[in-house]
Amino acid sequence: MDETADELDERTRQLANSKNRIGELMRNIENFIKGESAYIGHKEDTIDKTLATYIHQYPEREKMKIMFLRESEGVYQFGQKRVHLKLEKGNSIKVRVGGGYMMIDEFLE
Repeated sequence: MDETADELDERTRQLANSKNRIGELMRNIENFIKGESAYIGHKEDTIDKTLATYIHQYPEREKMKIMFLRESEGVYQFGQKRVHLKLEKGNSIKVRVGGGYMMIDEFLE
């Protein structure tokens, strides 16, 4: 009986994850139809998924002429520049500049 309950819990969790992913894909399709570029994060890279969410919520996204191109975990090409990203305090994205880091908002300005 416990195995059946565990299996049901697992299937319920999988269904919830699938519904979330479908919602994310639907938003990407809507953005594409509106002519907005879509950035889809690498599913196993927390930094990339966080960056994708950030880009989709960025208020001046339509003005962004340069996009991030993922090379490896935390390493991106941004125009002609290679940048390193890291997460702090959950979803705060920092960009390595010189010997330190700055918030992504400051970097994009």
